[in-house]
Amino acid sequence: MSVLLMLGTLGAGLGLSAGLAFNLRLANALGTPLAATLVNFLVGAALLVSLWVVGLDGARPTAWPAPWMLMGGLLGAAYVTLSLMGAARLGVAVSTVAVTLGQMLGAMVIGSTGWFQQPAGRPALTAVISAALLVAAVVVVSRDRQTAAAGSADTARNQSGPQHDPHRSEAR
Repeated sequence: MSVLLMLGTLGAGLGLSAGLAFNLRLANALGTPLAATLVNFLVGAALLVSLWVVGLDGARPTAWPAPWMLMGGLLGAAYVTLSLMGAARLGVAVSTVAVTLGQMLGAMVIGSTGWFQQPAGRPALTAVISAALLVAAVVVVSRDRQTAAAGSADTARNQSGPQHDPHRSEAR
């Protein structure tokens, strides 16, 4: 396995997490994850069209692909929208680990069934172990977030001073 290819893939993963954080801010600014997804895809499309016109990859399409091959665009839009909705409630870390688990499980299903003209075969033991570790990671990161949220609520409550409880009688 090429070290540069692995580093590039790692960089793509880092970019996904950063993109999720940027898009979460964009969704907050625009008021909806769907609007943020649209802006995300319009900006990305403008960049890709520019690179294609310049001929960065040195090739031009010679035929229109089969319609099922366009599903990547639909799945990409669903990914961005659902990731934004999840990150808004769960946080970027939990969402990123959950997406990674989903990618691993999806890769295992696609690889074992031969979907989308991929070679079919049994998942390797290392893939199964990796998926199990990712399940554990989702649980651990989720609990960490819940603990942090509970700690923040306690801190906010303690900093706001004593609270008046109308159902509790106070001795004067």
